[in-house]
Amino acid sequence: MNRLLLRATVALSLLALTAASPRVAPPVVQTLPNGLRIAVFVRPGLPIVQAQLQTSAGLRAEAKGHAGLAFLTAQLLRQGTTSRSAQDFATELDTLGATFGVSVNRDAAQVAAGCRSGELESLLELMSDAIVNPLFSDESFEAMRRQVASQLGMQAQNPTVLADERAAALAFGPHPYGHATRGDLMALLGTTRDQVREFHRDRWRPDGAVLAIAGDVDPAKAFAAASEWFSRWGGRNAPAPAPVTATPRTGTLLLDLPGSPTTEIRAFMLAPGRGATGYASWLLATSAFETSGLPAGARATLSSAHEASLFMVSVQARPESAGVVTQRVRASLGAFASDPPRGDALAKLRRRATGSWPLTIETHGQLLSTWLAGDAAGLPAAHLTALPESLASATLEAAARGLGTGVTVLLAGPADRMKRSLSMLGRVDTVAISNEVAVAEVGVQVSPEQRKRGRQLVDAAVVAHGGAAKLKTVRNSFFDGDLHMQAGGRELQGEIRFLREDPDRLVYTTRFLDFEHRQVLDGRRGWALSMAGDSATMMDADTTTLFALRAILASDIVHLLREASDAASDPISQGAAEVAGKPVDRVDFVSPHNGRTRLSLDRTSRRIVTVETQPTPQGAWRDRRQWSEYAQSGGVWWPRSETREVDGEAVSKMRIRSLVVNGVVDSVLFRRPIVVRGAIRGVE
Repeated sequence: MNRLLLRATVALSLLALTAASPRVAPPVVQTLPNGLRIAVFVRPGLPIVQAQLQTSAGLRAEAKGHAGLAFLTAQLLRQGTTSRSAQDFATELDTLGATFGVSVNRDAAQVAAGCRSGELESLLELMSDAIVNPLFSDESFEAMRRQVASQLGMQAQNPTVLADERAAALAFGPHPYGHATRGDLMALLGTTRDQVREFHRDRWRPDGAVLAIAGDVDPAKAFAAASEWFSRWGGRNAPAPAPVTATPRTGTLLLDLPGSPTTEIRAFMLAPGRGATGYASWLLATSAFETSGLPAGARATLSSAHEASLFMVSVQARPESAGVVTQRVRASLGAFASDPPRGDALAKLRRRATGSWPLTIETHGQLLSTWLAGDAAGLPAAHLTALPESLASATLEAAARGLGTGVTVLLAGPADRMKRSLSMLGRVDTVAISNEVAVAEVGVQVSPEQRKRGRQLVDAAVVAHGGAAKLKTVRNSFFDGDLHMQAGGRELQGEIRFLREDPDRLVYTTRFLDFEHRQVLDGRRGWALSMAGDSATMMDADTTTLFALRAILASDIVHLLREASDAASDPISQGAAEVAGKPVDRVDFVSPHNGRTRLSLDRTSRRIVTVETQPTPQGAWRDRRQWSEYAQSGGVWWPRSETREVDGEAVSKMRIRSLVVNGVVDSVLFRRPIVVRGAIRGVE
């Protein structure tokens, strides 16, 4: 049998249905001296076998600022070992006709592989080599980092993905369960190969792992093969991360996606973790919503994890109808909470849930994934045997009580098209796209004296920085400088360049070592070009990215003061304070690109000392830039030094080396590069 036929045989066999009964026999379990547990499910019939190794290296193990590290580490397990190159590894898999994949969830990371039953020992040898002896070479690390950056760029253009990830972040708050699986570009840029090695050393250890095998196998032979290849795996897991409490954001929230043709609506709340009291009630409730009770097109899901689960209703709507659809979702959930199915309706629902449950473990892979999820939650080896009985006796009271407390609603879509629709929903707060939640409070009452004083302060700041006439004459500006960035607990030293040209052109470039990331805004279009050595990746900007680039364009001293002095900015005095021991006067205004913004002005010179954005409901400002070392160029006083803090932690320092105002702009910078197979082939 040739290699392609072998692989096809395995792939098709893994999709075949088995005659599983609602009751699943528990696995046979043994533990190796190094702590690795081995669980074998005997499923005679088709001559295939599936093996999955799970270890406590999921999102829960990621430290603050290291989102995406678990995913990057897992992906690199396929990129070569100390004894096999990535190509050699792939060739041997092909020879076996085997499948091999990696994945990461909130609690754990998994390596899954499948083959014919007779090739199990060879497959386990390959799995052990990948898990125990990953190479983590510089070349593979950089290549995988570029690949993940490309994936992040694609996700940033997908409103559905943005809504799902933002909802999870809002639901779990500071808990690492809220991390995006791939992290974000900032965290990715700060990740080093040493951090990947350390994460693997600390989390990919036998005492925190379990190897589950299912198929037409003899348990004794499976244990012997697993022992032969995994007994050499040593080490101990690092102490578990400190407990973090999930603190969900509540209310009705808006994620503005300008230009999006639709609005993604998410209604969500936290539910009990897998195995906790009341968990079966939420399983039953989710099953109930699958058949009725929700508006057309809406679906309910329960994303389960050990410490907490996420219940979410998802539906797409026209922006102009988003408010109506949201009200329908709220009404459906409210009706269920106040009057959940009882009597015959509950009995029918129980029968449906228990009858459909075997479909979730039909294939060997489904069986292992389901069992391993329960194992990660600390459930006993026989937990699948007990689940049908739990569903058959579950009530909906726990889920109804939870839904009765109210759900958080997120609307991700174009705010300009939703204005009328949102008015029927009451208070709506705006959240940012970034991984941390940033909320802009609305409806704050101010006095006429505050507005009058606020306008006086802005006028004084304009004069202090060169005057309105000089600010108006700035057509473009270019500066380059040194950038020191704190990312993932590591300080990065690089370069930064900005080219701004009115009304709507920007080139923003950062460079660290041989990794350069260039973002370009050219009116209604934009793109990002990532380059590492001789390899390049090109991503067109979606409407969300364009909005972010326009915000960056408007963040310099010139555009900031133009916006603050505009008649529609509504500057409001917020009184006196001190910054770094200097007395300042604070003034807030509304920026069309950055939302509510606060300027702290030196009480003597009236120059800007700090710029703050992204206020929280508690009054704190999450993003803070401190400016100093002013120098004049083009008749305007520009800060040459900037220190930026996010949530009180320093994230970057920038110092300008050179600054040119109203210079000649090279138009080639705004011509879109043509990238073919990782190489730049010219410009459009």
